[in-house]
Amino acid sequence: MVERRNIINVFKVTVSREFNFPLEIVFDEWLDTKNLGKWLFSTPEGVDKVSDVDPRVGGDFRIGERRGEEMAMHVGTFHEIDRPKRIVFSYYMETANDDALSNVIIDFEKTENGCRVLIKHEMDDVWSEYEELTIQGWNMIFDGLEKVLN
Repeated sequence: MVERRNIINVFKVTVSREFNFPLEIVFDEWLDTKNLGKWLFSTPEGVDKVSDVDPRVGGDFRIGERRGEEMAMHVGTFHEIDRPKRIVFSYYMETANDDALSNVIIDFEKTENGCRVLIKHEMDDVWSEYEELTIQGWNMIFDGLEKVLN
C-alpha cells in the first residue's frame, strides 16, 4: 500500500464524459492490466514504459511513461472497487515535489446510449492554481480511454 501523507487542505476538480459503450465494458477498462498504462496518465507524446496493476481493493499500481528525458511515474492504491458503479484510488507522482496523495473517485452511471463517467479528483490545495490543467489532463485521459474502447 502506498504510504504518503494525507491531504490537509482539499481542492476538488470534477470532470465527466459520456461514452457510447456499455457500462460494464467502460468500467472494466479502468482495471485492465494490459491496457491501463496505454491511456491512464498518458500523454500524446509519452511512451508507455511501466504498467504494473493489481486491480483489487488494497492492490497497488505503477504506471509510468517516458516524457522526453523525464520518467513520469504514477504510484497508487485501489481503495474501493464496486463493479460497475465506483472505483476509488489514491496516487502520487514520484517526480512531483509534493508528498501528498491525490484521491480519485470515479462513478459510473448507465445512460440511454452507454454510460457517463464522473471523476472527482481531490488534491492538496497547493495545486489549486492548476485547476484548468487538471481538467485538461482528465479530458486527455478520457480521449485515450475512448481510443482504447474503439
